[in-house]
Amino acid sequence: MSAPPKRPPSIIAPSFTSDVTFSTLTKPFELQLSHLGKTKSSSFSIKSETSVALPPIKTTDSSGSIDEPTDQEESKLKKTLNRVKSIAKSAFLKYWFLLGLVIAILLAWQFPNVGRKGGYIRAEWSIKWGAVVVIFLISGLSLRTRILAQTLLRVRLHLLIQTINLIIIPFFVFGLILLFFKLHMPVNSLLLIGVVIAASTPTTVSSNVVMTKNANGNEASALMNAALGNVLGIFVSPALVSYFQGPLLAASPEDESANTAGGSVDFIMVLKQLGLTVLLPLVIGQAIQILFTEPVAKFKVKCRLSDVSSFCLLLMVWSVFSDAVHAGSFSAVAGKDIAAVVILNFLFYVLFSAFSFLLARLPYSKRIFGPLKWLERLRYSREDTVAVMYCGATKTVAMGVPLINVLYQKGDPGTIGVLSTPLLLYHVEQLILGNIEVEILKKWVSRGQKRDAQKVQDQAAGIDDDEEGQQQTSSTSTTSVHLNRDEENAYESGVTKIEPYQSQHKLSF
Repeated sequence: MSAPPKRPPSIIAPSFTSDVTFSTLTKPFELQLSHLGKTKSSSFSIKSETSVALPPIKTTDSSGSIDEPTDQEESKLKKTLNRVKSIAKSAFLKYWFLLGLVIAILLAWQFPNVGRKGGYIRAEWSIKWGAVVVIFLISGLSLRTRILAQTLLRVRLHLLIQTINLIIIPFFVFGLILLFFKLHMPVNSLLLIGVVIAASTPTTVSSNVVMTKNANGNEASALMNAALGNVLGIFVSPALVSYFQGPLLAASPEDESANTAGGSVDFIMVLKQLGLTVLLPLVIGQAIQILFTEPVAKFKVKCRLSDVSSFCLLLMVWSVFSDAVHAGSFSAVAGKDIAAVVILNFLFYVLFSAFSFLLARLPYSKRIFGPLKWLERLRYSREDTVAVMYCGATKTVAMGVPLINVLYQKGDPGTIGVLSTPLLLYHVEQLILGNIEVEILKKWVSRGQKRDAQKVQDQAAGIDDDEEGQQQTSSTSTTSVHLNRDEENAYESGVTKIEPYQSQHKLSF
């Protein structure tokens, strides 16, 4: 029996460990390179630990749904949240005073015993004196003396603004409210009297300056008239309210006694208190600003004095409404009365702004009347017109609320809150409407500036054209002189053709 055939020796495959070296396989290549003078000293190896980036694996759960990567969705969500935060932050920084006004009224409504006269914090001293002094001290520190001095001599502009703000508007509103009383309009009489008091106050200290600057208007004129108006308002506003008070009470269809809505005003006492709380802090702040201009400017920015002033104003509003709620003065004020005052204030602001614009620009048709030089001299620039509109139509709460407190301090404390309501509503509405006007007036001023720049360029181009024309005229006259002389020489020499010379001059032009 034959033996089984021998199997060929099996080729055992090398076992690949974690590190596979191909040194034996690369020796022939090393030998081939050696005769060229080149050697390969290192062996080629592959590491198993080498990581390879693989795409994310989609996994399925028991329900069969696929889990997608959510990095993009999370980034979109973060961007949306950041955008919402930035919008909310900008809106808060822009309208925080309005929000604070709502909070102050709600606090007064819920906790009237805290901020009322004779309450827990003795608001008649801590707020109605302290807050007013702080407000006008900051106003004095904020008024830039150099800018005031630059616009001090523009008497006609200042006279126009103060006439609109302290004479035309108060008497117009006074006559209109008298007409409402005669017609027995179904609106609370105290609110209508408060509308007249609001019209009798001077222009604002800060908001009109800021809005004038944002609309590319004349900021210096706005600042000067804000300071001038508040100084004049110390004397003019009490006189106007005292003059209007008697006819308004007589014409009121409701039985408003002197203790609730007015009475005799001690003018000397009013001037004394307003002088101590308004004028004296204003003068002290201005003196400090003159002596220490640079430190005051840095301190004003670092401590945000404008926001401190607005916060003190909110404290005054809180105290005034606390008195009114504690006395129950708003029980007789219906929602329709507040709505009527809101609509009335809206119409007043639009009307006063348009009236200020007409007086400042004095519009007329050049096609019909032609260019009237005397009327052009009376018209103000677009930048000045913006300042006239804002300073003429706006009214101040910082001066109005202390004025009402002083005028009616002997009467019912709750009456002050009702009388202050139209002024507070007007302040809110003028901020909203004024910011809407900013964009419109800014475009209007920009168009005027572009038109003026174009006129200057056209005039400069006209001058250049005139000079070029004069040069051409002089060269032509010189040429004609040469031609005349050549003609004379040709005539004397008997030659009549000088066409080549003439053609040379024709070609030169």
